[in-house]
Formats: sequence, structure tokens, C-alpha cells
Amino acid sequence: MQRITRYQLDNDGTYSVVATGVELETSHTELIDNGYTVNADVTVPDNKLLTNDQRKKIFALCRDIELYWGEPVEALRQRFQTELEIMNGYDRISLRDCTKRVASELIELIVAFMFHHQVPMRVETSELLQGEKAMLYWATVNRNCVICGSPGSDLAHYETVGRGMNRKTMNHYDKHVLALCRKHHNQQHDIGVKSFDDLYHLHNSWIAVDDKLNSMLRGEKQ
Repeated sequence: MQRITRYQLDNDGTYSVVATGVELETSHTELIDNGYTVNADVTVPDNKLLTNDQRKKIFALCRDIELYWGEPVEALRQRFQTELEIMNGYDRISLRDCTKRVASELIELIVAFMFHHQVPMRVETSELLQGEKAMLYWATVNRNCVICGSPGSDLAHYETVGRGMNRKTMNHYDKHVLALCRKHHNQQHDIGVKSFDDLYHLHNSWIAVDDKLNSMLRGEKQ
């Protein structure tokens, strides 16, 4: 088993580490000896158990689906857990002792399901999920305001976009966006994006547009 014995925080927020038990081939050591670097994938096990806050979110989301479709919360929870097990090759998931990472993936799966099937979300659930990346992502893709949930919302940009540009056809790649209704979008422009972030606690919440999201925002078929 590989073990990390020492670490140093770098300027970019990542860590440089000293690891033991790593297997290298001769070609790797020759590269390193000659001043080159060797790419490596380092995975650190997640030993942190899910939080009560995550558990509340999972049950609240399942409750919203039950209110809309009638399927009991417990049956929904088991169905989503089984789906995640199959998707990622996990052993049986239990909300008694699963990790924070697995619980986060389960929340993302349920949120994506709700937006895909247009399952309405209670105000209490929306407030509970405030700042949740999956919630912000799917709300933006489906054009639901991330503040009030209004459908058919605008695509607001963190970076300034030139006047007259068609947001439905423009390239959004490498920009940061959120869906905001007309009222909140105007407010964002009136008070400035930083003050807007302060008011609604949106710091580090704007979604970075990758190729997939850029395609979705432009209405291209997936």
C-alpha cells in the first residue's frame, strides 16, 4: 500500500507530497534521473463519514419526489442508492456509514433526476441545498433562477459580456455562469457582481462552463 509521509502546501492550493510504496519501472526512474517529471494518479481514500446535513438533503429531495409522484421516500432512497452502486461499481451503500463523497454523489444524482423530470422542489428543500454545486449546475442548465427558482431565466455571466451578443448562439466556454430571473439578473447588474455574491452567499458558486455545458447552453443535442 502506498503511503503519504510528508506534505507541503503549494501556491496553487494543491500539495507536494513524499510517498512510500510506489512502484516505478526503469523507464520512469530514468526520466526522473534526467530531470523530467512522471505523471501519476494519486487517490487518497475518503475516510470522512457523511454529515447530518447531507442526510437531511437526501431525505428532503426524496420527500419532494414522493409528493409529486407518490412513490414512498424509502423506496426512492433505495432506488437511487442502487443506481449509484451500479453506475460507480460501489458495494452496498448505507446512509449509516457511507463517506461524504458518496453522499455528495447521491445528492447530485437525485438533483439531476428532479431537474430532468421537472419535479418541483419545496422552498425548504431549495434553501437546504443553497450553494450545492449540483443544484446550481442543473438549475442553470434548465434555466431555473438559482435564487428564487423561476423558470425561463436568463443566463447571467460573472465576466462581462459585450452588448448585442446573442447568448443563445455565443460560445460560453471558459466563462462562469448562473441562471438568474430577470429581476435578480437586473439586480446583479445594478449592484455589481461582487455585492450580489455577498448578498446571496454565491462566492465560488458560479459554474465554470466546460465543453459539455457549453453545448447544452447553446441548445445542441446531447
